[in-house]
Amino acid sequence: MEAVDETQNVLIVDNDLERTHLLNRVFEGSRYNIVAHVGLEHDLLNQVKQTSPDIILIGVASPSDETLADIGSINQNQPCPIVMFAQDDRSETIQNATLAGVSAYVVGMLSKERVETIIEAAIARFGKFRALQKELEKTKTSLAERKIIERAKEIVAQQRGTTEAEAYQTLRKMAMDRRKRLAEIAQDVLSIAAVLTNKV
Repeated sequence: MEAVDETQNVLIVDNDLERTHLLNRVFEGSRYNIVAHVGLEHDLLNQVKQTSPDIILIGVASPSDETLADIGSINQNQPCPIVMFAQDDRSETIQNATLAGVSAYVVGMLSKERVETIIEAAIARFGKFRALQKELEKTKTSLAERKIIERAKEIVAQQRGTTEAEAYQTLRKMAMDRRKRLAEIAQDVLSIAAVLTNKV
């Protein structure tokens, strides 16, 4: 798999010097390139905009509401795997971090080998989650388009005095003739019908 060999840009957000030194050692001579290392007091969203990291590593005793909100924003606007090294092992905290968009929440002692494994697992988990998200969005879009086509089919059948099957064939032919997607033609029909009937 080619992606595994690509250089990954890493943003480290941590005030713990010992952990930072360990991470520096882990990434020496590896495919991970540290683009920036900042403290927790820095503006996380701004740092992400400036550095466009492939992976974010955050070290905290316990994630604050502000940090979780920032992670949620990153997940919405510039999603990437986020690993959080923390001391707070309460299930509520872990759940909140995961819901915000943390791919791996890690408590306990770290070693070079463990860090590498954690990052690989976080990348894999993030990739799977994104694929599921895209699939869900695709399904939602498909369902929405199906409803639009059904409504347009009813309107065409009503206007032409044909069956819905014939109306569907009419819509399909229009789509092919105009080199448009069926859903686009159906939306055009609904838009015209809305203007003519004064309904949205």
